[in-house]
Amino acid sequence: MKRLRSILLLILLGTATPAAAQIPAEWQAAAQAVIGELERDTPQAAKPWTGAELTQGWNLARAWRRHNNGNIEIILAEYLMFVALCRVGCSGSTIEGQGYIAVAEQVKALISQNGGSYALASNANSWLAGLADPTGAARKNVALWEKDPDIASADFATGNIYALSWLLARKRPTPEAQADTFARFAIFVQTKAWIGTRCLDISKVATVLGAPPRIDACR
Repeated sequence: MKRLRSILLLILLGTATPAAAQIPAEWQAAAQAVIGELERDTPQAAKPWTGAELTQGWNLARAWRRHNNGNIEIILAEYLMFVALCRVGCSGSTIEGQGYIAVAEQVKALISQNGGSYALASNANSWLAGLADPTGAARKNVALWEKDPDIASADFATGNIYALSWLLARKRPTPEAQADTFARFAIFVQTKAWIGTRCLDISKVATVLGAPPRIDACR
């Protein structure tokens, strides 16, 4: 009985570590910096950070990865994507009101319908180029992103996030909102994007341990 209690205690200790303690500090700082910059010109800018969205985004990103390919070794792009979604609301492990598994299956179907991740990225960029975006950011982003198709397509994780970005953007009510939404999500994969009249470069946002997050203007 004593041995059984010891085994149970070890199991409990192994599962009781708070999820937040596992999140790299640089990632949390990066998420607040990047998403704060993206929200700067939106009503979301007035919403205070509670810290809950950082943990919720971490947990949802790991659940997303586990469903898609059986592990929880997420990358920064996934973390940023899901923290951004959780800033708006992801209660009950949802993505814009839908269960994440249902959305993951929609993403899987979208990639298949487009003939794989490379074709999807190309088709998404063509779609973006055709949108009537009065800011001109859509065409600038296409020119920026089509230089290296591997960024959005060569890796399983980034391919899924890029497809998810396109899936969510297409649901917006106007071409301008669609282009803007796609840019604000796709930047997590592409690392550079025109957001309205600003071109942001987040490629070095979390590359130095212990350093503050770095966001540059595109060059």
